[in-house]
Amino acid sequence: MSAIAGILRLDGAPVARHDLERMANALRPYGPDRADILATGPLGLVHVLMRMTPEDRFDRQPLRGPSGAVITADLRLDNREEILARLGVPIADATAWPDSRVLLAAWERFGDDLWPALRGPFAAAVWEPQHRTLTLARDHVGLNVVMWHRGERCFAFATMPKALFALPEVPRVLNEEKLADFLVLNFADHETTFHRDVFRIRPAHVAKIASDGRMTHRRYWSAADIRPIRLGSDDAYAQAAREQLDRAVRRQMRSAHPVGCFLSGGLDSSSVAMLAARALGERGERLAAFTQVPREGFDGPVPANRYADETPYVEAVRAAAGNIDVTYVRNDQCDDFADLERVFLALEGPVLNPTNAGWVLAILRLARAQNRRVLLAGTFGNLTVSWTGWSQAAKHLLDGRLVTAFRQWNLLYRLSSHSRWLAFRKLFIEPLVPEPLALWADRRRHRRQAPWMAHSAIRPEFAAQQGVAARARSVGHDFLYREGPDTVGWRLAGVRMADYLGDWSAAEKAIFGVETRMPTVDVDVIAFCLGIPDEQFLAEEIDRSLIRRAMWGLLPGPVVDSRRRGLQAADWFEKVERQHQAMSARIAELRANPLVQKAIDLDRLERAIRTWPKDGWGRRAVVEEYQLALTRGFGVARYLAWIDPVNRRQPSANEPHGTAAPAARQGGQITKARP
Repeated sequence: MSAIAGILRLDGAPVARHDLERMANALRPYGPDRADILATGPLGLVHVLMRMTPEDRFDRQPLRGPSGAVITADLRLDNREEILARLGVPIADATAWPDSRVLLAAWERFGDDLWPALRGPFAAAVWEPQHRTLTLARDHVGLNVVMWHRGERCFAFATMPKALFALPEVPRVLNEEKLADFLVLNFADHETTFHRDVFRIRPAHVAKIASDGRMTHRRYWSAADIRPIRLGSDDAYAQAAREQLDRAVRRQMRSAHPVGCFLSGGLDSSSVAMLAARALGERGERLAAFTQVPREGFDGPVPANRYADETPYVEAVRAAAGNIDVTYVRNDQCDDFADLERVFLALEGPVLNPTNAGWVLAILRLARAQNRRVLLAGTFGNLTVSWTGWSQAAKHLLDGRLVTAFRQWNLLYRLSSHSRWLAFRKLFIEPLVPEPLALWADRRRHRRQAPWMAHSAIRPEFAAQQGVAARARSVGHDFLYREGPDTVGWRLAGVRMADYLGDWSAAEKAIFGVETRMPTVDVDVIAFCLGIPDEQFLAEEIDRSLIRRAMWGLLPGPVVDSRRRGLQAADWFEKVERQHQAMSARIAELRANPLVQKAIDLDRLERAIRTWPKDGWGRRAVVEEYQLALTRGFGVARYLAWIDPVNRRQPSANEPHGTAAPAARQGGQITKARP
């Protein structure tokens, strides 16, 4: 894996090498093993390498092909054998080919028809000198990132924004609209970033940039490309699901370093871990697993149908596999806020869930200490292999399949604690009510002006100023998080939340040199799970039926049969309670920052600390106020205060380094001071 960047001069002037060197230096934490630049007329390319696959030791990018095309790419080609076969290159002849060489050879043969056929994360830039055209492409779900800025004299791109800010032409200005969207949990806009005038190539898109800066975008893959899959029996679907997930796990285990995994007691990570352990067992190797658990002896309240301690289920998986070694990470020993500034530096953005940050970073630190630099995870499996299947009932009702809809309504009533009326409301009324009426009902039921007020510490005035409601409507974001009858579109949109995880994954690698891989969002797994009949997820009158049937006989019974879900960081409130006096003092300091005052409802944060509950930690309202609004609001306030000292003008080409002017404040935003 790597980081990439580049400059295309729109005025025809040659690219200055020192600009490329600045970009490369900014990206070195993301690629510490090798750095190279290429300047060819108006184009310059940057590549920094972190060796993660065996073939990475041969990687020398930017790379020029026989046609004259030049590539720089951040990628892991999970189906490289398939692509080599399409090229007619024997696998034995390509053992010294890095993935970038395979990609370039395939692109020279197939052009932009290649992108849909690739599997694995990729962010690629290809320069065609004959046509003076730059191509930028991102993988199907956005696991790798490409950001860009277009100015009067140049077009610049990079996988992380700090490389763009290394250029004097690129301003560092906070995008307050994006900040507001983040605070209210609207992630449906995949084009904008936290930095004004810095944009993203959207997932599953390819962009063409002409030498004069004209830019066109084309989507190469969407829900419409997922073809229906019809097999002969329920058993055939279950067997095919296991084969798809097993193949995804195995091809994501290609690594130059020992492989580990995140392991909880849930179906997704347990399935990934079991399949990985089986693959390693064929070679006589063991799998290192890392599991977060609450403090020893914790017996605090948790929401209904949840459990706090993953240990019994994890131990059952360990015993069934026979070659899994588990390291338990106690949540109470992890400080959720200690490393925030370190993460800000690598991420160039705020942290989404601070109460999970402590144990996640602790696991990454332990994994690196064991040289387990690749960790498998079951992230987003609840939208693919382990989808509950309930939202299909509304679709059946609309399509006139009344018997099927009735059976699923009755099934939800029997499997849950819902009354018949509540089950009917959740399956048929809530998903189908028009959004304006649903929002009106939410305001009446909860006596609040907007649904995000329950969990967000955004100042209401700031939310109104930034137009969060109108923008959410424009990008199709539903603040009530209803699963609509378009089950394929809804689930694929949810998987594309991986777009945010692309930045987080890059930050993890920069800090710890550990890469998280997610077989549950392998493109072939997605296409299979979204292509089969929805009924397969409720087959045999079992919820989450597909993954349960697929893993029968491999996962232990307690895991396969469990109807409860684990609760991450269940003892979060004990940790926050120990820190809330320090938090209160820090909030008082943050009041001095105008941008924090403008965006964050600091009065609400202080009020939450003053009225600290004595109990009720399993209730939704308490969780929303304290785990979500308080901790996320505090974390974002810390981020806004942090960007003050780093938002300063970079030296110009004629200035010595270290003489950057202090940041200027314009209209509540932070921007570089002008000379």
